[in-house]
Amino acid sequence: MSNGVANERAKMPAAHNPVLERRTVENSNRNLLKYLRPGIRVLDVGCGSGAITRSIAEKVGLTGWVLGIDPNEGLIEQACQNSENQTRLAFEQGDVYTFNTSEQFDVVTCARTLQWLAQPKEALTNLKRFVKPGGYLAVLDFNHEKLAWTPEPPKAMRLFYDAFLQWRQDAGFDNAIADHLHELMLQVGFMNAQVELQLELSRKSDPDFAVTSRLWSEVAALRGPQLVKAGYLTEEQRLQAIVDYDSWIANEGESMTVYLLAVEARQAL
Repeated sequence: MSNGVANERAKMPAAHNPVLERRTVENSNRNLLKYLRPGIRVLDVGCGSGAITRSIAEKVGLTGWVLGIDPNEGLIEQACQNSENQTRLAFEQGDVYTFNTSEQFDVVTCARTLQWLAQPKEALTNLKRFVKPGGYLAVLDFNHEKLAWTPEPPKAMRLFYDAFLQWRQDAGFDNAIADHLHELMLQVGFMNAQVELQLELSRKSDPDFAVTSRLWSEVAALRGPQLVKAGYLTEEQRLQAIVDYDSWIANEGESMTVYLLAVEARQAL
C-alpha cells in the first residue's frame, strides 16, 4: 500500500487514550533509567501526549532539557497543556522522517514508534544525526507476534487481534519490528548495539491486573473503528471482542505478556 495509507493508519485517533497517560519512564521505558541524570539533553521521538517525556524531564532536572516531538497535532496540544509549568521541557509537532534541528542530544529515545512506520530504517537514519558524539540512540518496540495470554483469550478477541495484525501488515508495518531493531541499527551505521528484553507481564495476582491486561480492549475501542472502516471486521465483532475480553479478565484470565526489546547504540566519539 501507499505511504498515504500507512500514515493514515498510524495516526492516533482523537479519542482519549488511557494507555498513553498511564506510562512513565519507570513502568514503560525503564531501559532509559541508566542514562538519565541531571543536566543532560534528551529528544523523545513519538512522544504522544507527553507522559513519559514529562517523566524524563523530572530525571534530568532544572539543568537538563527535554524536547518531545510527535506528528499528531492533537497529542502535541495535549502534551503542551499538561506541561505548562515545566520550563525545561518543550514539545513540537514533527515527523520522524523529516524532523530537523541543529541541536544534538545526549539521548535520543524512540519508544513504540517504529512499529507505526513503513520505513523504519529511513527514520533511524534521520534520528542518528541528532545524537551527539558519545551519546545514545535508545529504541524500544514490540514484536506483536509474540504476545502471549494464559489461558488463550476468547475467540472474539483472537479474531480482533489477528485482524489488527493483518491491518497493520497490509499498511507496510513490521509486526515483529522488535526482533529486527538490532540489524537496523547496524545498517544505519552504529558499530555496536545492545539488546535488552523488556517484557511487560500482567498477572492475576497484580493489583492492577484489571487495568494493564485490558490493553487490548482499549485498542479495540480506540483503533477498532479504523479496522471496521477498512473492512477487516464488523462493528459487531469489534464490540463482542471488548465484551468477551473484559469477561476473560474478570474470570479465567491469568496473565498477559507483551514482548518488547530495548535496542541501544552509542554514537562514535
